[in-house]
Amino acid sequence: MSLFWALWVTGLVRSVLAHSPVVTVEQAIHLAVQQHPRLQAARLRMDAAQTGVRAARALPLPTFFFAPGVPNVNGTTEELLFTQPLELNGTRAARLGVARAQMERARAEALAELQQVVFEVKRAYFELFRAQQQLTLARDLLADTERLHQLTGRLVELGARPGIERVQTDIERVRARQQVAVAEGEMKAALAGLNGWIGRRPDAPAGTLSLALPSPEALSLERLREQAYAHRAEIRGVQAAREQFFQEARLARAEGLPDIAPQFRAQNLIRSFTPQDYGFSLVVTLPLFDWGGRRQRARQAEQAARAEEALLLATQVRVQQEVAQALARYQAAGAVLQEFPEGLLAQSRRLWEGALRAFQTGAPGASLITVLEAQRTYRAVQREYIHARVDLAIAHAALERATGQVPAFLQEAVLATGGREK
Repeated sequence: MSLFWALWVTGLVRSVLAHSPVVTVEQAIHLAVQQHPRLQAARLRMDAAQTGVRAARALPLPTFFFAPGVPNVNGTTEELLFTQPLELNGTRAARLGVARAQMERARAEALAELQQVVFEVKRAYFELFRAQQQLTLARDLLADTERLHQLTGRLVELGARPGIERVQTDIERVRARQQVAVAEGEMKAALAGLNGWIGRRPDAPAGTLSLALPSPEALSLERLREQAYAHRAEIRGVQAAREQFFQEARLARAEGLPDIAPQFRAQNLIRSFTPQDYGFSLVVTLPLFDWGGRRQRARQAEQAARAEEALLLATQVRVQQEVAQALARYQAAGAVLQEFPEGLLAQSRRLWEGALRAFQTGAPGASLITVLEAQRTYRAVQREYIHARVDLAIAHAALERATGQVPAFLQEAVLATGGREK
């Protein structure tokens, strides 16, 4: 009964998480790790590889030969023959080595999927945050444009401003509505992108997202490269593939070595059965003739292993390149964000509000063009600030992806599900 309640509570918690608004990027990652089909497929492949390890550990199938003789007819001299190969020549150990290498390869592929999914979820989350902020900004711009249009209309009715300015503010209002429509479409597209990664309907609400920027730190390219070599799953996968081919070559050679197989045989099992009609023996297999097949399989596996060594070098070069590019983009994004001092947004807003007051009071030199330019400057600074923050967050996620940084509890959630070798 306790197991039933535990399963029921677990299902209830997952159902609540699947339908509650996503607020933090950690919640989104947690849902993706639980529900994304790519990670589920990776777990199943690990289970299959684990089963392959257990199968490789077992002895081969015995040979069972049963040919009962027909009475009064001369048949075979042995009616029952049972032989069990022991694989003392190393074939079982080599076969187990191949299966373990395949298991490590499956684990590396699962880890690579996890690293990619975590990055994609973070990017989708940050893009949705960008779209939400852009939509809020577009709606604020539309509200400001509506107020400016109403103000201009009153000034035109009073004869303080020419009528053409009301036409211009009406054009600006239409353009603002268009920007809201575009921003709403981008927000819905970004929402569908995030929901696709976390296993929800495309239009499922996500709530108001938050953005936590990484703290500034001094990063060394050499240290990041070492981290990538140690944690990138692609490198582990190539190393496991190389080991698998080495073990396959070992297996092909072991099949050419002598082996011992206990054997039980019986004669006259149907017509008569006396102690003289059965016995035990040891069979020594001598694979003297190859005809070239076993030797070519070993050579093929060795060539494939050498190919994996070359691929390992290429993978390390690619990882090094990705780390250098990700670090350069992250540093550039940080430099751009630093150009937005805290007072820049306030200054641009004061510029716009001052131009609007001057236009409203009819100050000398005030014009609608000045108000619109100040408004565009203020909104442009807001828009660029949003882009700078999101770009820095995405660049930091890309740097984590390039160096293979995934929290240990996420790795345990994916890799432990596939089972451990026993």
